[in-house]
Amino acid sequence: MIVITILTGLDIAAFEFNPLWIAGSAAWLAALLLFLDTSRVLKIQVSLILLIGIAMIVYAHRSAVVVDTNALISANTGLMTMIAAVGFLRLVVIPETRQDESLPIGKKAFLQTILGLSISSAIINISAPILISDRIHRKRPLQRFSAQTFTRIFCGVSSWSPFFAAMAVVLTYVSEASLLWIFAAGFPFMLIGFIGVYVEAQIRYREEVETFVGYPTHLDALVVPALLIVTVVLISQWLSTTPILVLIAISALLVTSVVLILRHGWSGLIERMGTYVINGLPRIVNELCLFLAAGVLAGGISALILHGVFENPFAQFDSVTAVQVLAVMLISAVCGIHPIILISSFAPMIMTLNPDPNLLAATFLFAWHLGTCSNPLSGTNLVFQGRYGIPGWKIAYWNWPYAIVMFFVGALCLQIMARVFP
Repeated sequence: MIVITILTGLDIAAFEFNPLWIAGSAAWLAALLLFLDTSRVLKIQVSLILLIGIAMIVYAHRSAVVVDTNALISANTGLMTMIAAVGFLRLVVIPETRQDESLPIGKKAFLQTILGLSISSAIINISAPILISDRIHRKRPLQRFSAQTFTRIFCGVSSWSPFFAAMAVVLTYVSEASLLWIFAAGFPFMLIGFIGVYVEAQIRYREEVETFVGYPTHLDALVVPALLIVTVVLISQWLSTTPILVLIAISALLVTSVVLILRHGWSGLIERMGTYVINGLPRIVNELCLFLAAGVLAGGISALILHGVFENPFAQFDSVTAVQVLAVMLISAVCGIHPIILISSFAPMIMTLNPDPNLLAATFLFAWHLGTCSNPLSGTNLVFQGRYGIPGWKIAYWNWPYAIVMFFVGALCLQIMARVFP
């Protein structure tokens, strides 16, 4: 899937047909082989999404609507290729800290830890909070304060990071959005949330901050993330017509390969890459199954809307509609619906209205940020439940006040964006 998608995006291979159906078929085959390894909750979610999507497609077909089978098979392959490629960064970004190294304690340790979490999460996603939480958990079991802080900081990064699944989803469904504009909108939103978490901790959890056991973050851990960002910028200037998801995937694989060669030589590169393909790559099965199912759902909705079988509930998309969509997505997330399902449902409807793609992209990213931390069934909360014994619904409940406050911040940001950046 990764190889075919990149070759297609670069347009350097001479195919007499659209090769993306091959990439899509590979993704579906991988999902079928790994489906039994997923959780019961995910199996139910994916099955329901597929059933609804297939039902829509069958109904559309019976209404004489032509459904592009190749498009359904290859839907979201660019998104999944980016997520899979970014996963390789774990081989070089996760710092090799000594297990006997003493952990810092106190206010400085707290700030150092959440800063390190925010920066590393932007590159290696869920691996970052797992790495930090595992190390702290061995010294002191994770409690409410640490769990809600880490999930809020981690989910906030999805507002702007180009290496997050959220960005891949948004750029897939809102392909005309400007990455730089999204940075300009999402980073301040994340920063406000970060400051809010820090200030609340100083006021409400003063004792916990004073005794907080942190994670040692070293400056050399920032070298690879900085190198990756520079690589993406440079390659995007060189390959300006290549889809951004493909550019990010190329950059992730290129940086990983170069760093591994410099550290371990060519033999080390081959050995570590091979090991990760066998043992590490299958870990994205949850995202793989969910995004493939969401592609079928989006295809069904698009078929019904574009051919007049299903009436579009939206008349226009402006700043007011953006806030309404954000509210609906937050409420749905609280009820356990994943943001990818909502995005794949709303995007086909809204895109028919010729909306401002940047405003729509910002709305979806804000919703992903707030929805994943407040959703009891989100991957983030389920990871904390499985590894540290804290029920996902409890973490979601603890994060609801944060999500509500940040909703009003997001609503204000969307109003300002619609006026300042029309």
